[in-house]
Amino acid sequence: MSAVKKSVAIVDDDEVLLEATSGFLEAMGYEPLPFPSGEAFLNFDQKEGLTLLLSDINMPGMSGFELLDIVRKKHPEMRIVMMTALKDENIIRKALAGGAQALLQKPILADDLVKCIEG
Repeated sequence: MSAVKKSVAIVDDDEVLLEATSGFLEAMGYEPLPFPSGEAFLNFDQKEGLTLLLSDINMPGMSGFELLDIVRKKHPEMRIVMMTALKDENIIRKALAGGAQALLQKPILADDLVKCIEG
């Protein structure tokens, strides 16, 4: 009997961060699903069963806030954590008011990421 891996979608236009986060999650026993944009994530048709959506805020094209709004309306049960390099209290408030579970500051600390996933 094999254990089912928990899937975590990661949306970030920074390829290095996307690969590093995916590698970390895989090493922790998760199935990372990396996406370079919000549009790419929305085109993914197997969102049911995702443990978490981890999304950057500042991306070209669709912003993380736009993605958050769309996902909240279509999949209200999905847990979402936002990420940003910006240190602005208004961004934190906007993310949480929009339905995000948390906002992680980049560079993301491994302990903070694990707490968000497991929490």
